[in-house]
Amino acid sequence: MRGFLVFAWGLLASIVAITSNDASAFSPRLEDRLIRVKASDAQIIPLRLWGKQDAPSAIILCIHGFSDYARGFGHMLAALDTANTSLMMAFDQRGFGETASRGQWAGHDVMISDLHDVLLYIGERYPGLPIHVVGESMGAALLLVAMHHPKTSAFFKSTTETNSAAQQSPSTFRTSRTNSNPQVQSSILLAPAVWGWSAMPWYQVLSLKLFSQLLPDLRLSSQYARRLGVRPTDDPTVAAYLAKDPLMLRDIPTSMIAGLSDLMSEASLLMPKKGHRSLVVIGTRDEVIPGSAYCAWLAKSHEIATGQWIVQHDGFHMLTRQMKSDAILISLSNFLTSQLHHLEQDPPPMKALKC
Repeated sequence: MRGFLVFAWGLLASIVAITSNDASAFSPRLEDRLIRVKASDAQIIPLRLWGKQDAPSAIILCIHGFSDYARGFGHMLAALDTANTSLMMAFDQRGFGETASRGQWAGHDVMISDLHDVLLYIGERYPGLPIHVVGESMGAALLLVAMHHPKTSAFFKSTTETNSAAQQSPSTFRTSRTNSNPQVQSSILLAPAVWGWSAMPWYQVLSLKLFSQLLPDLRLSSQYARRLGVRPTDDPTVAAYLAKDPLMLRDIPTSMIAGLSDLMSEASLLMPKKGHRSLVVIGTRDEVIPGSAYCAWLAKSHEIATGQWIVQHDGFHMLTRQMKSDAILISLSNFLTSQLHHLEQDPPPMKALKC
């Protein structure tokens, strides 16, 4: 039973309750605007906006992690867009934040469909603008799946297409298309949740599947998180802020954790789309996704790993919300503003992760 709880709270560690510190020291910027986008099944997707809404030069779309929601990116825009010319967007994924199905796992096909609908919404309202997608944890896992999913893979542009269209920076590049189809120019995957079933201990798999089948509505309370000692961040003010945020999902049914595990398993079989400009960032002190899971992901992939990799020594799971977040944010900014036609292809960081 304890093994199951450790696993569950490793996934839910973003809501560790540390209440003795001053949460005001970490205060992400509230969204400038909240738009309610109607999905293809008529459900509402809350879409939060920060930054330049009138004629922005680029769109940064963020996809949040498990138990989190879109506002978890509110602290990033100032660091990623020093010129104040971009519009950052993030949406509450189905089952999280302010969605009507809060606390229910939608399934990754529905989640992919929501991402598809949000990208179409962006393409219709900002035609021709470059889009850069940032996924964190579960959001990065969904991003991996989306790069290869038949419904969304065409949105993720390869560098060969980009080279023939322009030789400009991502902050100024506009696609040559005249229609509203969105074009994702680059993707950033922060601490991707790639802890597949095959990389978990057998007893962990057995207990989770047993609980999700027999007691799918059994809810795990966040009061146990601190006792298990799993920390997503070493910044106590971040943990304090998250513990007090009413939109963080705290009581999680086992069915949601099993659904997340299915998504992670699918993502663990995939690498960023070949030829698509991507950056993967991993911390060596990630206490949520174990290093063994990252190593298993890199070892069993049949795709040639392309793009750039950053492994931060002693970096925690919440790479942009930890004590060493400044270095990560600078790296992300440099990646977004570097020349779009220049694709670096680093080897998988097996040695840095001590695989």
